Amino acid sequence: MKYWSDFNKFDNEICKYMPDRGEGFTKASQICTAVSKLVYKWFNDGDVYDNTYELEGWWNDLSDYANWLSKNTTTAASEILLGIESIWMDDQYTDLLYDLCKELIKKDYLKEQNEIEKVGSIYACVGPFVYDDGSSDEDEDEEED
Repeated sequence: MKYWSDFNKFDNEICKYMPDRGEGFTKASQICTAVSKLVYKWFNDGDVYDNTYELEGWWNDLSDYANWLSKNTTTAASEILLGIESIWMDDQYTDLLYDLCKELIKKDYLKEQNEIEKVGSIYACVGPFVYDDGSSDEDEDEEED
């Protein structure tokens, strides 16, 4: 089982590429921003990037971050993210995020990604992960009547 403190080992690399605000101007800054957001929101708010499986998460939609990482980083990272489908305990989700950090927050990988201009936006990326806010089509139909 991993704890918040276990993620400290990634701080040095993340700090090198983390922008002061927004997602930054390089792919490395986008990676660090998206990964940091997923980890932070889990430990501070209990949010998950896809709440349609066993872990419901809380109130924040993080699906764009996970979709962007899945689409724009490594195949291994995409496979790690898809692992949410079989997670049913908090500890498993923490381990998934740790594995994601191990895959993406690497000195040589981030240095290489820092040479690439930002790709799309981590704030708006469609993909396999979704956030269900609890509203349904039936609710919308009732409002129209």
